[in-house]
Amino acid sequence: MEKVRKLLCKDFYDTIILAGGFSVRFGSDKCEYCISGKSMLQRVAENFDCPIIISHVRRKLNNQFKLIIDEKREGPIKAIRYAIPFLSKNKIFITGCDFPFIKKELINIICNKDYDIILPLLDYPQPLLGCYKKSFIEANYQKVNSFIELINLANDIYFVGTEEIRLVDPTLNSVKNINRIDDILKKINIFTKSKIILK
Repeated sequence: MEKVRKLLCKDFYDTIILAGGFSVRFGSDKCEYCISGKSMLQRVAENFDCPIIISHVRRKLNNQFKLIIDEKREGPIKAIRYAIPFLSKNKIFITGCDFPFIKKELINIICNKDYDIILPLLDYPQPLLGCYKKSFIEANYQKVNSFIELINLANDIYFVGTEEIRLVDPTLNSVKNINRIDDILKKINIFTKSKIILK
């Protein structure tokens, strides 16, 4: 595992980047696919001081990070269990290689809110572009098999609509989910308003 000095981690939240997917629709390992000279994983990781990267293979990046090898590859919700011992902040931003155009400004807006879960809302919520309370994750991640099931356990959720996202990213590129190569050039034309769900 790569060593991370906690004193250099200035973000007010921990970050988990899931980089062990099968990339079936993409056709190759999307984390290693380069856009303008940078891999999709590098583009995501450089937004954070010292992210925790969970992957089935070793990864090379230009910034400091902690790498955890997940040989079982049982899916995103199962993968985060490997990161739990290394979390030190009260909030966790969880994402993947799918969002290579993510902006730090949007991440900060998401994680500055005080709810169990904060997720961007496009035509559907984006659980792999969300901020979660550490206490909520620790109490519930072993009870579920998917992020959708996890969302259903939250006492309160803030959905960040595209109207709010456009304040820091007018193009909405930061929430562009890349599943296929041609998704890279697609534009997002979705309008949603932010909303709060309380149970």
